[in-house]
Amino acid sequence: MKTYETVIVIDSLLKNEEIDEIVNKVERVISNNGGIILNIDRWGKKRLAYEIKKRQYGYYVEIDFDAPPNLIHILEREYRLEENILRYLSVHLNKKALEYRERQKVTKVETVADAGESSELPINELSEDFEVENSAFNENEANAFIEPPAETKS
Repeated sequence: MKTYETVIVIDSLLKNEEIDEIVNKVERVISNNGGIILNIDRWGKKRLAYEIKKRQYGYYVEIDFDAPPNLIHILEREYRLEENILRYLSVHLNKKALEYRERQKVTKVETVADAGESSELPINELSEDFEVENSAFNENEANAFIEPPAETKS
């Protein structure tokens, strides 16, 4: 079996129950045809780069799964038949992509662990560190963002 990733864009005007129903249908198609779902990541409602079927927003869902190669044709046929799926993309994750994902997971875990250690500092110490790091930002620059521009005479 090979590892695949599919991203689908669902019409954002649907109710949450209808979106869940579409995602569950995709899960059933994958599992009924010999696939194993590894991860489902719901990105949520995002603005589209361009209008699709007169929609400016879509609900994004990413599904990672292991499956035999013939499942992709079946899955994409289901995508085409479902009128509420605006766009889809399925890709095979090669060995390099899988290694990269594993490194990202390790990095994310280390970052979370480091953040847990740094949160033990009192709030005063954190704010002092922030002021020292950003000392190059002077008051004149700060006021330029706060004050409205001077009125011009016509």
